[in-house]
Amino acid sequence: MTKIAFLGTGLIGAGLAEAAARRGLHVTVWNRTRAKAEAIPGAHVADSPEAAVAGAVRIHIALTDDAVVQAVLDQVLAHAPEALASAVVVDHTTTGPEPTAARAKALAERGIRYLHAPVFMSPQMCRDAAGVMLAAGPKATYQAVAGALAEMTGKVQYLGEEPGRAAAFKLFGNAMIFFVVQGLSDVFAMAKNLGISAEDARSLFDTFSPVGVLQYRGANMARGDYAAAFELTMARKDARLMLEAAGAEATPGLEAIAARMDDLIQRGFGANDLGVLAVDAVPKR
Repeated sequence: MTKIAFLGTGLIGAGLAEAAARRGLHVTVWNRTRAKAEAIPGAHVADSPEAAVAGAVRIHIALTDDAVVQAVLDQVLAHAPEALASAVVVDHTTTGPEPTAARAKALAERGIRYLHAPVFMSPQMCRDAAGVMLAAGPKATYQAVAGALAEMTGKVQYLGEEPGRAAAFKLFGNAMIFFVVQGLSDVFAMAKNLGISAEDARSLFDTFSPVGVLQYRGANMARGDYAAAFELTMARKDARLMLEAAGAEATPGLEAIAARMDDLIQRGFGANDLGVLAVDAVPKR
C-alpha cells in the first residue's frame, strides 16, 4: 500500500488527507493541534512531522504561510533528512513567489524533490477531488506525481519549472476572488440604500455574468490595447451614479476605483477604454 504523509490538517489539508484515505492510500497525518489530525477518518496520526514522513513516497504540506512551512521542513531536515530525500515533497500552501523559489533552490541543493502545488479548492472540493490545482517545479518531479495529483483535484495546471510561478498564479487568482467579493459587498451596499434585498441584487448575476470581462476586455488590457468600447469618462459617470445610489453606505471598492478614474482622466486617458485602469502596469500599445 502506498504510504503518503500530510503535514498540516487545517481545512485544506484535512480534506485532501480524508480523500486520500478513502482512495485506499496509507495516510499518516501530523498537525500542531493534534485533535484536528485525529478527526480525519482513516488516517494514522503521528506525534511529530518527522514521524509522519517516515517511509512516505509523497509528503504533502498544507500549512499557513512561508514561515511555518520553513519551520516544519527545518524540523524534518534536522531529524529525518533521509525521509525527505526518498520522497517527493508537494507543498499546497499559499506562499510568496520569492520565498517559494528560495525554498525550492535550497531543497534541490540537498537532493530533495520539491513541487509547489497550491489549490483553488474549498474543503468540500478537497474531499470530492474537484477544483483546480496549480503546479510548478522540475518537469521530472511533476511527471513523477502527475497521476497522483490528478486524482486529488478536478484539474491540474502545470506552469513550468520556474519554482515561484505557481505561487504567483495562486496570488493572481486569490486577488480576483477578493475583488469579486468586495464588488459584491459594494453592490449590496447600493441595494441596501435603495431598499432592494441583497438576495434580489445578487440574482442579477444568474442572468448577467461579468466573467466575460476577463476574456474580451482582459485580453485587450494584457496587450495594452485600450481602444474604447466603454470610454473611461462614461464609466466615471456611472461610478458617480453608483456612489450616489449607495448614499451613506460604505463602498470602499467603488470609492477607490472612482479615485483612480479621476487620476487617469486628469492624465488625459478619458477617451480610452475602461481597461486603461491597467495602463501603469501595461503601457498603452
